[in-house]
Amino acid sequence: MPDETAPGGAASKEMFSNFVQIGVMVRDLDRTVKVLSEVFGLGPFRFITYPPPDRADMETTYRGKPGQFSHRIAFTELGPIELEIVQPLTGESTLTEFLDEHGEGIHHIRFDVDDIQQVIDYLAEHGIEPALSGTGLRPGTTWIHFDTSDEVGFVIEVMNTLPGSDCRTPQIVDGKVQTP
Repeated sequence: MPDETAPGGAASKEMFSNFVQIGVMVRDLDRTVKVLSEVFGLGPFRFITYPPPDRADMETTYRGKPGQFSHRIAFTELGPIELEIVQPLTGESTLTEFLDEHGEGIHHIRFDVDDIQQVIDYLAEHGIEPALSGTGLRPGTTWIHFDTSDEVGFVIEVMNTLPGSDCRTPQIVDGKVQTP
């Protein structure tokens, strides 16, 4: 059992207290959503392509270099947790690495954080570096994937929170961000 008085114990517990999302990698998003909707009654789903084709302001990185990838993503609510289902479309990323190495399945869990730089610094002290990152759909947000697969078996994602935001991933309609 972890010692909360050990370095990082209480501080990390507070830093990673806002668990909001489970991310799943798939090869066929339409098939997955269809089964989840028709068999399990999940939904409705919100769909996006990331990065949105008309958002030149968005920046992405992959292993420290500019990222050149795109993904098709569906989101739905599972009570207080958001389910994100991702199908890579183009380019290389930690998401395509995961599919190649592990196949379909749970890829990450996401925490929303108040101070993303504090998380970067804290994880760097533990030898964990950002592997994939990008501008969020809402201006002023950033998400980061830390490749913790060797340490915990899946990726840890963090996203900085915005005051007044429900932290749910919005849908984009006619180039404009829509909140759920």
